[in-house]
Formats: sequence, C-alpha cells, structure tokens
Amino acid sequence: MSDLISMKEYAALHGLSIETVKTRVKQNQIPVVRFGKSVMIDRNTPWEERKKTGRIPNAKKSEVGSQKSKLRIKITRAYYVAIEDASGKEITSDFTFLTRKEAQKIGERMKAEVESR
Repeated sequence: MSDLISMKEYAALHGLSIETVKTRVKQNQIPVVRFGKSVMIDRNTPWEERKKTGRIPNAKKSEVGSQKSKLRIKITRAYYVAIEDASGKEITSDFTFLTRKEAQKIGERMKAEVESR
C-alpha cells in the first residue's frame, strides 16, 4: 500500500512552499488521493522541476520582448483613399493619417489629377 502524506509534509520533504505544491496539484501535475476535503500525496511521488521558459523573472509583459530593441509600435487611425473607375478597378490610391474631412479633400485632389490626365 502507498505511503500517503499531506501536501504540507510533501512540501517539507522536497524543500518547497505549500503554495507551490498546491499550484501543481491544481494544475494536475502531481497525482493525489482525495478524502473529502483532505488531499494526500504518495510519499514516493517524485518532484519534477519545470523546464525553463526563457521568461524574465519579475518582468512586465511589455518589457520581455523589448530587450533587444528600444522601438515601440504606435497604432494610429489611417484613411485609405482610392480612386476607382466605373467598373470598380482601382486607378490610384493613398493612405492619409489626417481627419476624415482632410482625407475627402485628398480624394478630391487625386480625382482631379486623374481626370486631367
């Protein structure tokens, strides 16, 4: 028969905190036997260290990817202005980062240029 011990005893046996053991139990990484609310672990269950993930301890998610580069990504609103013929074929196009009203003016100017060709 197995030699069952409590999570607290298992943690002490392996030099771990009780919270670490509880986390592994919740993640089903340690086989347990439950007796009502009590959780028991076989004394002979080995403790397996997790593989290193390459994560930087205590680093914010935004800092993890920025070790090599100090560049930031900025997302802005852009308007795609296109001039099409009657069949829907695109003749010319451009992006603008101005207001919708300014994008309309750019579209009018592009339309005039195409018509003048």
